[in-house]
This record gives sequence, C-alpha cells and structure tokens, in this order.
Amino acid sequence: MSKKSKALAKVGVKGSRLTALRNVRQNLRKVSYANPLLRALSYPKISALYLEVSSKCNLNCKMCTYKKEHTSTGFMSWSLFKKCVDEASKMGIKEVLLHFGGESLLHPQFKEYLKYVIDHRDHGGIQKVSWIDNGMLFNEDIANLVVSLKVDAIGFSIDGVGALNDSIRLGAKYSVIERNIKYLLKKRANAKPEVFLSMCSYGKTEEQLMDVYREWAQHIDRITLIPSISSDNSIDNRENFLKGSNMVQPPSFCTYPFDLMAVSWTGEVTGCCLDYAFKLHLGDASKNSLADIWRGSQYHTLRKHSLKNVFPSGPCHNCEFWKINFEPKEEQILDGTATLRYGYIYKTIKKNN
Repeated sequence: MSKKSKALAKVGVKGSRLTALRNVRQNLRKVSYANPLLRALSYPKISALYLEVSSKCNLNCKMCTYKKEHTSTGFMSWSLFKKCVDEASKMGIKEVLLHFGGESLLHPQFKEYLKYVIDHRDHGGIQKVSWIDNGMLFNEDIANLVVSLKVDAIGFSIDGVGALNDSIRLGAKYSVIERNIKYLLKKRANAKPEVFLSMCSYGKTEEQLMDVYREWAQHIDRITLIPSISSDNSIDNRENFLKGSNMVQPPSFCTYPFDLMAVSWTGEVTGCCLDYAFKLHLGDASKNSLADIWRGSQYHTLRKHSLKNVFPSGPCHNCEFWKINFEPKEEQILDGTATLRYGYIYKTIKKNN
C-alpha cells in the first residue's frame, strides 16, 4: 500500500471513530433528557448566548433572509444588555456572542457594551467573548480596543475576493474589509483575538472558494465555510456545498435547543441559530430571568419536539441545517500548505504549521 493510501486509510478509520463517538454522546444526551430523574441530575447548560445588540445592518447581502423577516429594527437597551450579561455571568455561560442578525458596530454604545461583558469575563463567570462582523466599520480604533481588552475571537464575513465579494455582499467594499482585518492581525501579533473568516457557500464556484483560501489561509487562524440556508431553513445550492464530501447518518436529533440561547434587541428569546425573526417565542428576557426561560415550558416543549424530530410548524419544521453531517476527513490543499477539514455541518480551512 502506498504512503498516500495508508494516510487516507488512517483518516478514514479516525473519521469512523469520531462519528461513532459523536453518536454515542448524542444517544446519552437523548436518554438523560428524556428521563425526568436523569434530567434533574444533569440538566442542559447554555454553552452559547447570542445577544442581538443591533438588529440593524448596513449591507444587503443577496443570500440573507434576515431583513426580509424583520418589520422593525433597533438597538438593545443598556438595561436589557446589563441584565443579560449579569445573569450570564452568574450562570457561568461558556461564551457570549455579541451578534445575531444585524451589524453590532452600528450600535452607538458598542464600546461600552464590549467593555462591560469583558469585565464579566475577567471577573465573573463568562469564559469567552466574541462576535462576527461584516468588517466595514471595524476600524483601527475598534481594533485597538479589541486587542487591549483581549477579546477572545472575531469573525469576519467574506464571500469572495475583490469584486465577487462586493457583488454578493451589497454595500460592502472588499478593500476596506481587507485593510481592517490586516490592521487587526498586525496589531494583535501573536496574542488575542483569534481571527477567522466566516464564508457562505452562496454564489461561488470551487475555484472562487479556492481563491479565498489562497488569499487568506496563511494569514488568519481559520476559514469556516457554512451552507447557504433558504428562508425555510432548507439548504440552498445543496450540490455545490456538499461537493467533494461524503455524508454520514445525521445526528438523532438537533442539539441547538440544548446548548444555545439567543436574545433579540427587544428581549425575545429563541433556541435556534437560524431563527432570526424569533418565531419560536421561548420567552422574554426583559421580563424573566435567562435561567427561568432556559428551564421553562417553552424550551422544554421545543426539546421534546427535537428529540422526536417532529416539529408541527415554525422555523424548525423544514430545517435541514442540523442534518448536514460530513464524514470526518482531512484534505491537503494549496500545495500542502493548508488543510481542509470536514466536520459536523461546517468545512474548516487551516494553514499547516
């Protein structure tokens, strides 16, 4: 057997083990929540709390359904933000993400909000603070603050190199985004934050994806390729996104309601990362505590539906996002200088050390 064949076989065995381990964990989680006694002993904990500090956006991306689903937009009030951060700190939530559907830097008090949540990371129970940005307003002043506060991670949304990006992300200028990212990379040196790109599969050929990898893989920590999702949460451009991969059996249920909470600028709560219009109506953070909402009847009902894969209506009814399950494997790209990893739902590109 050639060295290449042996390497591929090794990756295949590793991938099978990872898939099996993932399935075991899923089944244990399902059993523990379905049983009232076990559920009381090991109740799910929020690992990611999204705070929609701004529902306004300065771009009109072609694949985005966010603006189409919103009738009103605004900024999260200081009182609501402070309440959520204080409660998240007491609950020991692993990560607070300062974005959901809009562009966070549009908020006129964003710097103060960022400093407050970082203080609760440094002196409270929050472990990590991050957000994803469209890069247009991320100037040197913001970058300097991010580095001084040691923000854990910043993601930038890019959908191509040069004119391609600007033709998809209407209102964006690639040259501005490139300049802002590269300033941050220079300023941070080898310290925080982790810097990554988040790219959607929409509107790009395989070669155009490679152009992005070629341009950025050696400079940033990772590139994450995510599927383009239609308004009903089905996969858009399925063939393009799944190209070059093998799919294995999906998880037995969607785990997002067991891990995630998102709070809108008005206080509405959802347990789905794709429910940008907050149609699930799981609670109101302006009136009730995050802990009470998390353990409340609406969340419990959603989790029961998830365990049975039966969603009567709403954004979960036709959702295919959580069913994407790549066979774990790795591919060497860019003449062996970077690795393309297939994981659960996402593809990740990292430079080789």
